Amino acid sequence: MSTSQTPEPVGAERTLRSAVRNPRRRQRQSDGDSLRTAAPRRKRSKLSDNTFVARGTPDDTESVASSANMNGHPKGGSDIRTMRRRDEGTPMSLDPTELPVRGTVGKKTATVKHRAFKGDGATVLTQNKVYSAKLLPSTPKELRQSGVEYRGSLGGGHHALAVTRKQAIVWDYTAHTTVSNARVFDLPFPVKEGQEIPFGALVTSGASTDLGLLLVSATTGRVVFYESIERAASLGLFQKHQTGVEGVVTGFSAPHEIVTELVSADHAGWILTLSSGRIIHLTLRDAQGKARIFTQPLRPEETNSGGIFGSIRNFWSGAWKKDVTALKTRALDQRGQMQAVALTERCELQIWDLNWSGRYEFRSVVDLKETIGTELKSLYSVEQQSRAENVTAVDFVILDTSAAARGHEIAALGAEQQLSFWLLVRIGTSNAQEYALMELSLSGENASVERTMKLESYFGASAMQKPKLLLPRPGHTAMIMFEDAIALLATSGVDVGDDPNAQLHEASYIEPQPFEDVVQLRHDKGLAMMGMCAEETRSGHSASLAFVRGAGLVRLSATDPSGDVERSRVPVKSKIEQAVFYGAMQENILDFSRKEETPYSTGEVETAALELSGEIFLSGTHFISANPTSIETHLEYRARALKALASHVRRNYPALSPRAMWQLLWDAERVAAAKELWRAFEEHREAVSKVKRTATVLDEMCSQLEEKKELPDVDESGDPDPVRRFFVKGLNKLDHVLSLLRHLLETLEHSQELPPEKIVLHVAEADDLWARTMETVFEFRTDNSATYGIPPEFVPEGVLNQMTEYTDLPEFWSSTEKMLKSSSIIASLSRKIAKQYFEEADDENAASAELEESIKNIAQLNPRLIQICCLLYKERIDFLCTRHDKKDVNQGKLLLRNFSAERHDQFRALTLIGAAEQGMLLAERYRDMHTLTELIVMESQYFLEELHSSDLHPDQKAVCQEHLEQIEKRISRYFDKFGDEWANAFFDEAFSGSRAGMMLDEAQNHWREALTRYLRAEPGRARICWLNDILGEKAYGHAGTVLSESAAEQETRLWAKKVELSMGKLSLLAAQEGKASRPPAAELRHIIQRPQRELRIVDVQERLTAHVRSEVISALDSQAELELVIKRFGTRTQGFDSLNRLLETLLERLLSNHVLSVDELIDVLTLMDSVVAPHEAERSDRSLEGQEFVLALQALEAAAPSMDPARFHTLLQLIWKRCFVSDDWAKITTAQTKKGKTDAEAKTALRQTVAWRTFFHLFTSQVLDDDSAVRVLAPNECLGAACKSEDLAHRFPGDLLDHLLHDNRVQDELLAGFVADRRLDQWVADAQANAREAAEETVAASIQVQAEEARMEDQVQRARMGKIRGGADFSKANGDAAVLGNGVHDVDGDLKMQ
Repeated sequence: MSTSQTPEPVGAERTLRSAVRNPRRRQRQSDGDSLRTAAPRRKRSKLSDNTFVARGTPDDTESVASSANMNGHPKGGSDIRTMRRRDEGTPMSLDPTELPVRGTVGKKTATVKHRAFKGDGATVLTQNKVYSAKLLPSTPKELRQSGVEYRGSLGGGHHALAVTRKQAIVWDYTAHTTVSNARVFDLPFPVKEGQEIPFGALVTSGASTDLGLLLVSATTGRVVFYESIERAASLGLFQKHQTGVEGVVTGFSAPHEIVTELVSADHAGWILTLSSGRIIHLTLRDAQGKARIFTQPLRPEETNSGGIFGSIRNFWSGAWKKDVTALKTRALDQRGQMQAVALTERCELQIWDLNWSGRYEFRSVVDLKETIGTELKSLYSVEQQSRAENVTAVDFVILDTSAAARGHEIAALGAEQQLSFWLLVRIGTSNAQEYALMELSLSGENASVERTMKLESYFGASAMQKPKLLLPRPGHTAMIMFEDAIALLATSGVDVGDDPNAQLHEASYIEPQPFEDVVQLRHDKGLAMMGMCAEETRSGHSASLAFVRGAGLVRLSATDPSGDVERSRVPVKSKIEQAVFYGAMQENILDFSRKEETPYSTGEVETAALELSGEIFLSGTHFISANPTSIETHLEYRARALKALASHVRRNYPALSPRAMWQLLWDAERVAAAKELWRAFEEHREAVSKVKRTATVLDEMCSQLEEKKELPDVDESGDPDPVRRFFVKGLNKLDHVLSLLRHLLETLEHSQELPPEKIVLHVAEADDLWARTMETVFEFRTDNSATYGIPPEFVPEGVLNQMTEYTDLPEFWSSTEKMLKSSSIIASLSRKIAKQYFEEADDENAASAELEESIKNIAQLNPRLIQICCLLYKERIDFLCTRHDKKDVNQGKLLLRNFSAERHDQFRALTLIGAAEQGMLLAERYRDMHTLTELIVMESQYFLEELHSSDLHPDQKAVCQEHLEQIEKRISRYFDKFGDEWANAFFDEAFSGSRAGMMLDEAQNHWREALTRYLRAEPGRARICWLNDILGEKAYGHAGTVLSESAAEQETRLWAKKVELSMGKLSLLAAQEGKASRPPAAELRHIIQRPQRELRIVDVQERLTAHVRSEVISALDSQAELELVIKRFGTRTQGFDSLNRLLETLLERLLSNHVLSVDELIDVLTLMDSVVAPHEAERSDRSLEGQEFVLALQALEAAAPSMDPARFHTLLQLIWKRCFVSDDWAKITTAQTKKGKTDAEAKTALRQTVAWRTFFHLFTSQVLDDDSAVRVLAPNECLGAACKSEDLAHRFPGDLLDHLLHDNRVQDELLAGFVADRRLDQWVADAQANAREAAEETVAASIQVQAEEARMEDQVQRARMGKIRGGADFSKANGDAAVLGNGVHDVDGDLKMQ
């Protein structure tokens, strides 16, 4: 018997022998004879090996307690029996109503509704190429309840025993369903809640098939043995609390010690270990074979140590006290001899030899700690070797080293033979524990370490119970039971003989790590490992049964992993598959999440996840049926699997790249879309197939795919229906199917064969398929993006809105160029077809109900199609604009412009099918205020026209009025919702038409605040803003300010500017007198100065215009005017081409009454010729008479407060420079030096210069006041004016600027020559002084004339007043004077009424 099977007793063919045998009986009958002895016929046990074997199931099963099952677990039996494929296992279904059933290779698969059990009926919890775990269905319900604690063991063939604190339960654990007739027995001794659970074992005897029951109280040491549970039950011993045979552990000291383990010693009885360290040998029969309890302690000294007093002495001396952690037994070569090996926590082995008579002999004590510590230190670096000093032995298992060579169950080892065993040790402290598995050989007292393997897969800490080590036959895989997991380690050496790497690199070859993995329990269900027993197999698999609290029995079966050098670990794809297909179910008790650092690279995980996702997406994995009975359930299963895949990968592995996560999302969203597409298909099929099966649009699309060889062959899937094949294995062609809808509509548009009803019906079906599918795609992204590591705020409508996230992503399947084009055409074409047939039916007045219903459906679907089109546009544009190829970026920009235009057209086109309301909603959604305004205005005008229609019924008029009121409310709501964005678009549209006045009145009545905010937002709205401020807001100050600023900065027509400035000034003056709120007086005066200064500039331009026009009265057209003006005023700029062209351009604008800026006005005034009439009689009021430069200075003075100082100074210099170079000073100065020239002649020549006239008019016009900004500059101060590019760059482009600067520099050189060679500064000073004298004389004469005129006027007035008074007295005296109206008396009779 393998020691790894403890506390499981051997099978029915073994014999449990008593501690003491009758010699004569032993001589008459051998052990081999006893195996063949039949049981007495007087009473047959009701519990046998075949009690629960299913009908048709062979007895030759995988294990002593297993049978074939539906998921393809290898079937046990003889060596010649073949094994099924392990990948035929059936996972616990993600959907409890669907279970994929898989058969062997070549067989068809199907999906069956409801769970159908086959074989042992076990539910596969996990399965891969190395191991599988199954939940057996036979566990009684009372043991599967949460929180029920018990000790479990196997025995008596297929029987399992569970001992709780109150009952012992026996059942056949190989049953295919939950055992309902389990044998339940009350315990013969009471156990309180919280006390240790009793131990129990099933006992069989070779002389009988009766099943006995051994019970040991852990707290009192009481031992009870029933030879036959059938007889005990039939006699009512359990109910009467009567025992079969009872005894007590020798020297048991309660409550200071408890029983910690019950180990079978085969025919030598049982071994008990106590918490105090004592080891007790227990036998159940006496020398005559009768049931009797006998216990004796095994001591590490001679058995004859002085009788009872010696035993008492040894007990109290404590020589036996050891911290025993595990005990194992094995059979020796001598017949009837057994060996007990105890292991202490301090890594000591104690060995006893036991014989069939109940005697024992202590062999030795071996200390392994030093040997173990030395070996473990080699596993750590020098800095961490101190961890190996803290080593605790946990459990061990003895190797059956000679079983393969001799074919026997147990190899006999004498004292001189070595003992081989696997040892489980714990390294480190409680807060940092590690486990290692070591293979040791013991020869005499010399121990050697053969192999050491650290446990890398388990990181938990079993605080509640000690880990347990098992090595089920044939011994290639060790299983370590922890409280929450079972670890599997390959103990057989890796066969590297055929590994090419080993052959090529003998010296440097590193042997692959042995296989290791862990099966973890979930922590949220109150689960725990209560015990584990090895299971006998004949198939070469290592198997064990674990008792799981809250679940029941779990069978763990492992193949030999050493034959595959690549199988040092389970591939990551297999691990993910297990988590998806086994761990995604609520009822699975295993936890597939990874709590330790994953040994797989990110690349491996990413590749595996994408590969598995692709297999699920195309039904390419054996976990998914390729020929399901229900497509809807099949798609749901795949959808849940894909979601479980994404969740598991994100939760348990390093973060995958965004590219990989988006690919996983695309697979999942297409399956979700396929679910909706199938539902739509079934609805269409049901609608058109009420009598017989009729092809739908999707039938046609899938048939076209099949014709193009884009669907899997019938032989591959086994389904002749192309639609079903598309949904099962062809979803990668989903975009192809959707794109084909566009071609279908193009065909239907020109179809002459089908009746209108059929055409419109197919169009409605196509629209429905497209809308429902694509809406599901975008909804799925929005709802599930977080599952795939994409923040939900990144995909608010199913479209990625973060441009940077597109960078590394491949092209989106949903927005390829073909999909985008199809989306646009489907929306437009379906609307066009519906409108066409609706109008034709309306003309004929014969529209059928079917046709009307289909057209109505198209009209309802069209807004949804447009919405999808907009989403695809946005996704496509963002994708293209983030590409590295410039061609793609340019295409994205072009697409953006096209999108704006098409969106506008699509939204507006909805009015053609009576869906204006939906168009408005779409415009709202995309904040397309321009289109929204157009739709609102169109609807409003439509209902207004209908309202004023003479042939409209009063009820219909009421409806129109109601619609108008709703539109008004909608407009008001938009002001609150969209604010200025809506106001700008709405009022722009409202004030652009002929109804601007009406809209202003309506807006002031309903949306006054929004209107005011809109009008004040832009200077271009100043005129209407002025009206609103004056009429509505009574804000005269703001009205005047905004109109004045608009006139000064934006108005281009001279007369309009003057009017606006005047009205602005008037409004500001009104604000001074108004009672409404206004700015402070000082601020208001400052504001009023702005329009006043602008009016002065306007006055300058008006005088200039009048002066120029007086010379072109005879011109016939504008061209002739320009030619005459240039001829008359452009001679001064001849020789300066750029300045001449500038003057021509500005004079043309001047004649067109365009507003000139201050710079332009100065250019005209300083470049044009001065025209001075030679005689006083020839002078006109419209003529400037040489005041051009004075007017230029007046304009500059008016503009000075709002002008940059540098610019002002440049213009001032430019005016005086051009003034000084207007005369030929060389000629003037040369003439002065000629003989005979008098001072009077020189003065006369000086007075004819432009400079003198300018000075004269300056001094007479009072431009140069004390607070004036302009001043007189000397010629040398004007050098360099307007000769640098920064002086004129704000006005002229580069080419023209260079030419103008050249001409200015030429004039500058001319002036510099005059200054240097002709003493121009002195001449100008003389001209200024002379002009001042002449001006003063003129002013004095003017004052004298004005005074004389005033005196004479005063005399006339007094004479008239005196004459009136004298006449009044005379009339009063004579009474005959005539009296005129208004109290005026006509004395002389010469006054007449006017």
